[in-house]
Amino acid sequence: MKRQAVKAMLGLAVVSVLGMTAPAVSAAETETETETVSTELETETEETEAETEAAPDVEVKKDGETIVTLKNESGYVVKEAVVGAAEEETETAENETEAESEGIVTGLTLTGEDGEVHVFADADVTAMTDPVLVKDNVFLYIEYKNAEGKDKEAAETADEVEFDKEVTMYVVNDVYVRAEANGDSEALAVASLGQEVTVTGAAPKWYKVVMGETTGYIARSFLSKDKESADAAVKAEEAAQAQAAAEAQAAAAAAQQAASQASSGQSAAAPQGKYEVSRQAYDDCDGSGHGYYEIIYSDGSTAREEY
Repeated sequence: MKRQAVKAMLGLAVVSVLGMTAPAVSAAETETETETVSTELETETEETEAETEAAPDVEVKKDGETIVTLKNESGYVVKEAVVGAAEEETETAENETEAESEGIVTGLTLTGEDGEVHVFADADVTAMTDPVLVKDNVFLYIEYKNAEGKDKEAAETADEVEFDKEVTMYVVNDVYVRAEANGDSEALAVASLGQEVTVTGAAPKWYKVVMGETTGYIARSFLSKDKESADAAVKAEEAAQAQAAAEAQAAAAAAQQAASQASSGQSAAAPQGKYEVSRQAYDDCDGSGHGYYEIIYSDGSTAREEY
């Protein structure tokens, strides 16, 4: 009996000791896991910082001095940025002096870390406010605000490219499909807001699209890869049209009332028949100044007029 009692007491002592040591082991394991997670987070942070540092802002220089800095959101690492296009380096000093005397610093050449040269032949970086370097497909763009505070963009001078794989995109505003990648070319068709189009290639500021039997070009600012943004644009346009229609009806009712009063000698004659109520301009946004007006008339009808 005594031996059994001693064994029982020893057993309780072992259990007690194990119970006391178990939390210490768990705490040690937790501390190790915490240190591991902390190390992983620090590694991820370092990788994120490294990615950010991989594409620093671009300092545009002239005669070795920085004249403007481009915020770099392109992910493309620029090794050197100087004013003046690469192909213009052979120009005479006399021509360069004449341009400088007019206060115009036109042209920008970016040389990437990969050795590629990107030329913005017509860009005047000194006239840009809040310039940002971005990349869309293979082309670089500088988005900025002009002297009037309007959003603008400058595109690099480059050749058209064909995509290896077709891309589906969505129209975010009614726009003409042009025969060539410029706003002066023939308008082949109209791509409607919310319409789905097949994109087969791109040129600076333009996408090459296929719509049924029509193949042409749409300014890139009118297309989006995000269907949700196109759907939101459709809803916004429908709301605007509903408001314009309501205003047209109100104007027609007012005109009718004025005409009725005029006939009874209460006031001067009011406008009779169909007349223009509002006119909304839709620019091609390619710098050409071309686009069209959407006109709403007093009877609720609409029409388009190219400009």
